[in-house]
Amino acid sequence: MKTFIKYCLLLFIANASFGAYAQDSHTSDTDRKWYIPDHAVAQFAGNIGLISAGVGYSYLHDKVQTDIMYGFVPAFESNTSIHILTAKTAWHPWSVDLEKGYLLEPLRLGTGISYSYGPQFFTSLPKRYPDKYYWWASSLRFTPFIGTAISKKIGRDATMIKRVQLYGELGTTDLDVVSKFGNKHLPIWDILNLAFGTKFIF
Repeated sequence: MKTFIKYCLLLFIANASFGAYAQDSHTSDTDRKWYIPDHAVAQFAGNIGLISAGVGYSYLHDKVQTDIMYGFVPAFESNTSIHILTAKTAWHPWSVDLEKGYLLEPLRLGTGISYSYGPQFFTSLPKRYPDKYYWWASSLRFTPFIGTAISKKIGRDATMIKRVQLYGELGTTDLDVVSKFGNKHLPIWDILNLAFGTKFIF
C-alpha cells in the first residue's frame, strides 16, 4: 500500500508541474487557479483499464493536455480486479475550425505512464525470483499512442461545460513493443489497442 501511495504522489506532483502552465489555455478562465482542472475525461480501453476516468489540464495554448486517470478492470475469470493509475499527455500540432462550432484535431500524439496496483504486480523484483529474472516492473507501463479528436462548442462563457470532445486512440505499451522486436512472427495488430473517450471541457 505504501508503494501505491508513493506512486500516486509522484504522479500528482508531475501533473501539478504541468498544470501550472494551464493559464495560457483558452479553455481556462483567467481567474481560475492552476490546480482547478480544465476538463473531465472518461475512456474505454486503451491499456489503462477497461474503463477509466479522471481530470486534466490544457496548456501551451491548448496544444498539450495532461490527464490524471483512474482505471478499473473487473476480475472476470481471474481472481482479482485490477486498479490502474495513469498520467497521460497528448499533443496536437494543429487544429481545424469547422462550421457550427466544431473543432477537429486531425493528429494527436502522446504517451502515458501507468501504475497497476494489486498482489499480482511488482515494482521491485520479489525475493522469490533470481536476480535479473525479470528486467521490467510488472506494475509500471509506458503507453504511447496516436489518435484524433473532434469537439463541439455547446455552452457559453458563463456555462460550466463549454465544449464536448470525442477522441479515438491507437496505442501500445513499452513491453508489447519489445515483444514485437523480439518476435518477428508476432502480428503487429496483437500489440495494438483501440481506445475511445470523451472530454467535457470547462
